[in-house]
Amino acid sequence: MMRRRLAAVVVVAFVVVGWAGGDAAPPVGATTVRVVSHGSRTRPEIALTFDDGISPANCRRILATLVEDGVPATFFPIGEAISLDPPFWRLVAQAGDPVGDHTWSHPQMPTLAVAEQVAQIERARKAVEAATGQPILRVFRPPYGAYDAATLDAASQAGFDTVLQWDTSDRDTSPRGTVAEMVKAAEAGTNGSVILMHCGPNPTPWLLPQVIADYRARGFDFVTVPKLLGMAWSPGPTASLTPAQILDGLPSLPPTQTGGPVTGPNGYALPSATPSSTPSATPSPRATPTPASSATPRPTPTAHPSSRVSPSPYSPSPSSPSTGPSPSAAPVGSPPPTPVAGPSSAVATTGDTTELIALGILVLLVLALGLVLALRRGRVGGTR
Repeated sequence: MMRRRLAAVVVVAFVVVGWAGGDAAPPVGATTVRVVSHGSRTRPEIALTFDDGISPANCRRILATLVEDGVPATFFPIGEAISLDPPFWRLVAQAGDPVGDHTWSHPQMPTLAVAEQVAQIERARKAVEAATGQPILRVFRPPYGAYDAATLDAASQAGFDTVLQWDTSDRDTSPRGTVAEMVKAAEAGTNGSVILMHCGPNPTPWLLPQVIADYRARGFDFVTVPKLLGMAWSPGPTASLTPAQILDGLPSLPPTQTGGPVTGPNGYALPSATPSSTPSATPSPRATPTPASSATPRPTPTAHPSSRVSPSPYSPSPSSPSTGPSPSAAPVGSPPPTPVAGPSSAVATTGDTTELIALGILVLLVLALGLVLALRRGRVGGTR
């Protein structure tokens, strides 16, 4: 009789475990999300990535350099910044460069509820797809590299199974760095590196040609993020673009190697009036700046449309919290930020709670079985 009871309990335990967390189909939302900061270390490949998009002029300068040098890259714009220059993002898609998700308004994601995080990702996705006319690259990059378990859950719910960090940064948002220091930081990458840069600060267009030339001299190839990570992705219809088409009257470099709009730890709000994406009819002359670093820039035209060079389109909002790491606050050359309350492994599963519940049920069943055996032995011993 006891053996029959034992067999019954074991069968029930396996049925419960199999139902809750075994090989059966996982419940809705129980999807694996991988967190990655680099690709394979066995191939000499580098992925350039550009975040934010808060300077239309510098974004165009960066894309013009990439097209001129035949370098693919991957962009992660802030959703609400796309409205500053919608035609630019159609050019990015025509150049064959993927565009990923970087939230709608660049918040500290761990400070938001899951539903709010999902809304940030979803709203940005819709803005990207409306501007590019192409499906978004299903890669999510959290602002400041800050994420927690709720962020991974939100990414999964929004249909993004890859969260991208980085292992190298040019630190172009640092207020204390020089272009030469930023070039040195950007060139610290190795096989499979993901390099973080920004479409915003003035130093980035200055340093980009030197970074490209130096990596190529070291034998590296430039690839997109999906190519680096082995993801299935293909561009939509592409076009043969020229730097002149992209610049649309702009000089190829900013007037200075410092300044320009940057993202920071306090969040941002769009200005009441966004700058025009069309250059003015009467460009104002400006002298060619003298390089202050070892970077070798391209020749700068002597004039540019003054309406296209504007102050930062974002202004800090002191009401927004600052709880996570900020690349802009880090010194040049420092390592990338540590994720906020993120998982220790590179892969996290949003269905782990179900498996824990199943394990708890199994433990309770084993304890109950032990109690039954103990009571049985006590009754047998009493009759002897």
